[in-house]
Formats: sequence, C-alpha cells, structure tokens
Amino acid sequence: MSKDFAFTTEYTLDKTFFTECYDQTSRPATFPKAYFKGIIFLIFGVVLLEFELLPSGYVGWFFIVLSVVEAFSVYFKRTWWIWRQTTSMNSGSKVVFQVDSNGVSYKSGKNTRNIVWNEIDQIEQSDLGLIFHMGKQRQYVSKSCLNDEVITFIVDQHAAAKLESN
Repeated sequence: MSKDFAFTTEYTLDKTFFTECYDQTSRPATFPKAYFKGIIFLIFGVVLLEFELLPSGYVGWFFIVLSVVEAFSVYFKRTWWIWRQTTSMNSGSKVVFQVDSNGVSYKSGKNTRNIVWNEIDQIEQSDLGLIFHMGKQRQYVSKSCLNDEVITFIVDQHAAAKLESN
C-alpha cells in the first residue's frame, strides 16, 4: 500500500450503531463476579436487620433495596447503556471517519479525535467491526462503512507501526 493512501467515510450515531457497538465491545458479565457487590449489600442489610445492630431498621432495608437496584443495573446494563447513548446530544449526528498513513481520526460536530498508529496497542477484528485498543480504552468502527482495502490498510499500518516501535 502506498503511503499517500487516504479514505474518508461518514456514518450516523443511531440506535443501530450503538447496539452494534455495545454488542461487539462489551465484556460479558459472569454470574458470581458481576453480582458480587449486590450480594454484599444484601448480606449487610440482612445482618443489620436480623441482629438489630442499629436502633432503626431503615438502614438495613436501605441496603437490601440497594442490592436489588444493583442486581437490576447488572441485568439491564445493555439496555441502559443503549438508552443513554440514544438520548445523548450526540445521537443522530454524523461522524466523519478518516484513515491515512498517520492514523485514524473521528470528527463529530466540534469534537475531533486523532489516533496515530503507534498509540493503538491492538486491533481486534470482530464479525461486524474493528476495535482499536489503546490502554484500557477501546474505540469501535463498524465494517459496514469500510471496504476490504481499507481494513487491510488499517491492519498493515498497525503492524508496521508495531514493528517500528520494537
């Protein structure tokens, strides 16, 4: 691929994109670990009520209700995240995604994010898109707005940047 390669595309931040983004980038919750905090709150609340450690039982009931809220937050995490994104100010806006020999960039309204190739630790290909790993942060781009040539260029540029840094 030539060094003067450049690709620009545009996509809309809508419910379909947010759903795809969440499904492709989220890490699945495992039962005991995901609900651990809720279980601790429940046990603490029951102990407060059962042993009457406080003069009023309201604090115990507070922790029991808090454990239920925590369980719901884990169970409905996907729905809550997608709803928050679709009601945000950025929902419905256009994003201009650019790829060139320097890296990738996103531009949406007044926000611009430039990511150079050596900042990307890993590029993970999922069934529907590419996930750029930068430390603990992840950035997702859907393959629906990319062609095979661009995907190959991204993977090659990332590999070349990794070789240069080593």
